[in-house]
Amino acid sequence: MIKTGEVIKVRKQISSIIITSFLILNFSISTPKIAAPPAPVPDQFIAEIFPNCTLPLQLIRTNTIITFNATDFSNKIGINFDANYTIYNSENTTAIPVIVPFSLAINITNIMCEVKANNSQIPYDLFSVSPWDENMTEIDVYFLPRFIDMYPIIFIRCNITLLKNSTLIIRYQFSGSISNPLDSKNIFFIVYYIGSSQDWIGNNSGRVELRVYGKQPVFSGGVYPVGNCYFLEINGGKTYICAWNNIQIPATYIGFKYETNWYTLMDALSTLGLIVINLLGYFTITIIVIKVIIRRKKHKKLKVM
Repeated sequence: MIKTGEVIKVRKQISSIIITSFLILNFSISTPKIAAPPAPVPDQFIAEIFPNCTLPLQLIRTNTIITFNATDFSNKIGINFDANYTIYNSENTTAIPVIVPFSLAINITNIMCEVKANNSQIPYDLFSVSPWDENMTEIDVYFLPRFIDMYPIIFIRCNITLLKNSTLIIRYQFSGSISNPLDSKNIFFIVYYIGSSQDWIGNNSGRVELRVYGKQPVFSGGVYPVGNCYFLEINGGKTYICAWNNIQIPATYIGFKYETNWYTLMDALSTLGLIVINLLGYFTITIIVIKVIIRRKKHKKLKVM
């Protein structure tokens, strides 16, 4: 017969080995890899204004409101862009081109666009380039995301005259709609890029507001924070606001995404799979440890006999 002291000793050995195995499994052994959906990245964007020149100009203030109508999201999502940019010129009077870029699953022939300088309407032109066109020399779009290649980058370009030691307010407006946002992909991820700060001198103050009516998305931001950000409930939806005062904002973005039920399910299943595999690992180690201890005890008894 096995004495009581020996039973206690065996139990302590089992407990000690299980705890040690648990710690080793968690901190020393790499977690088994599961075929999970990759981290989503933005596939559509609108970016802030930038000057197509190297003059020492200051973008002293911005105010951007982008409204999304997702009340009929399964069929379309409406977009209305309205941004005011205040530019200061401390040099001599000069004329320069300024550009607002975007890349959306939108038919540009159907969008309504308007550009104003100090409340006076001015002419503009639209042109597009491939995000991966290495031979593009007409403009420098270094701050735009190179991984976006699903849609061409569209540029709204206009020429403005900046008087010496004066400010000019440029207002860009355009609207349109995207049909069947999740028809051909599992994620609809759109952002507003705040990334042209290196093209301007000094600090600036700004405010970006994303209004979403109807079906609510998951709001998201870039690696770097964008000033003070907060949510507000509005009639029929929600608005996400980021504001900053007299600082230089790094290249970053704010935006939101919608995901299909399939993508959400795959993400949940991958997490569940990791938990199950870990539990099976703990259970297997425990069984092995118990069998080893029982065999050792039997071996010792045979030696005594």
